[in-house]
Amino acid sequence: MSLISILKNIIHGILAVVVIIPLAITMGADDKEGTKVEINENATNQYITEYGNPDISAHRSGAGVAPQNTLMAFEMMLEENDTYGVDTYEFDVSLTADGELIVLHNLTYDATSNAVEEFGHENVKASELTFEEAQVLNMGENFEINGEYPYRGLRGDDIPYNLRVAKCETIIDYIEANSGDKDFNYIIEIKSTGKQGRQAADKLYQIVSERNMKDRVIWATFQPDVSLYMENTYPDMPRSAGIIEVLQFYIYARMDWDLSDLDVSYCALQIPYGDSAADGLINLGTKKVINYAHKNNIAVQYWTINDADDVEYLTQNGADCIMTDFPDMASQVVNSLN
Repeated sequence: MSLISILKNIIHGILAVVVIIPLAITMGADDKEGTKVEINENATNQYITEYGNPDISAHRSGAGVAPQNTLMAFEMMLEENDTYGVDTYEFDVSLTADGELIVLHNLTYDATSNAVEEFGHENVKASELTFEEAQVLNMGENFEINGEYPYRGLRGDDIPYNLRVAKCETIIDYIEANSGDKDFNYIIEIKSTGKQGRQAADKLYQIVSERNMKDRVIWATFQPDVSLYMENTYPDMPRSAGIIEVLQFYIYARMDWDLSDLDVSYCALQIPYGDSAADGLINLGTKKVINYAHKNNIAVQYWTINDADDVEYLTQNGADCIMTDFPDMASQVVNSLN
């Protein structure tokens, strides 16, 4: 075994802790003056977009302009798509106590609804309520825009149907029924953990398969055991890289090693940029990172990009998807560059 092979095995085993720090320190050298975007004309990955035209993804269905992950938000994005320019819908799912897959970012209802008031305690978990029990919640309770809370205080019959907890299939069916001639893509992240996470994966696969949408859905999770389960059980579903896989990819990109050594099975990197990227120490948005991904037929999708300068930077570097709470802003920036 060569020295390089030994080194790679060590990196895999310890998650590259020894290597990450010096790479982070030298990250500024990634895109030296003159670095160019490389166009991979042989890419077969449908999520690799035309240079300069990244997909615009409504993160949590446009959390900056509407109550996140609610039917109301999806309605707004669709009805005003000329303004928001959405190509891809990103949302999160969790499993309820009775096995329904609902659209919810956190493992609890606390952050977005009146759950603490309704049930008399904090940390009201999605997994402890049935779908019907959760219908009493106002999912727009804590949505703030321009310093105001337009839906706060709605209770009982005053809560509109589109601000109540929604099932994953309800959201998908609404989008599909109102998409016109456009075939939207989806990024769906499983939030549930452990056994419930695996059950959520089963449910999501069932929903997507029944609608013949497997080629338009990338699923994701930050739960390593759920990711492994998804990969082993449903290899026909496109997925994004897990946390460990992103670290491995980053090292290989920096060292320009042959990624085929890892035999990767993910089709996309869904990664942060800006303030959320290791406090700015590690720049995952460089041309070098994106070029390396495209050379290996991997799409690069960034979250959560809420700054116009960041949208411009990533677009010019060849990003394939911009996930943002403000899709109207991102759409305007991308259009201005073309």
